[in-house]
Amino acid sequence: MKHLWAVAGLLAFVGTAFWFNAVRHTGGSAHGTQKEATAGARNVGGQKESLERLRSIAYLERYIEEVINKGSSQNLGFAYGDMPAGMADAEAAPKIAAYVVSLAGLEPSHPEWVKEGRLFYISNCGGCHGEDGKGVHGTFPDLTRVPLLGIAKRIEAAQRAERRMEMGR
Repeated sequence: MKHLWAVAGLLAFVGTAFWFNAVRHTGGSAHGTQKEATAGARNVGGQKESLERLRSIAYLERYIEEVINKGSSQNLGFAYGDMPAGMADAEAAPKIAAYVVSLAGLEPSHPEWVKEGRLFYISNCGGCHGEDGKGVHGTFPDLTRVPLLGIAKRIEAAQRAERRMEMGR
């Protein structure tokens, strides 16, 4: 009987943790809400981000670091939901970003970080995204995709905003 109560308590704890995480990540983060993500080009520091910038390595690296450090509430439709903040140490985040960029076949801004980034990636990210970065379709995102899904949605929103501006001229 003691084991049954222990299992019930554990299930209650896990359920509460999942609920808390879902509630915590609705309503916005560094990446904005779903409404913001689809509303048009993202406004950063009073300037709209250009399509060129959204497609840059620097933006990709910053995006990966922000997701690692601050989590993601983009509602991208994966079974395990959005990624919570702090899945790796903030100091490791830029090195992980360099490694993820290399997984996609791109040249990171700091190639000297790739080797160390791989170690951080395998121990912090590989369990969900796989050692190859391809994720599990429908469960965890493919990090080798160019552009990453979250960035692709921002590019699409920026293109829509650009078309609306052109039509308004």
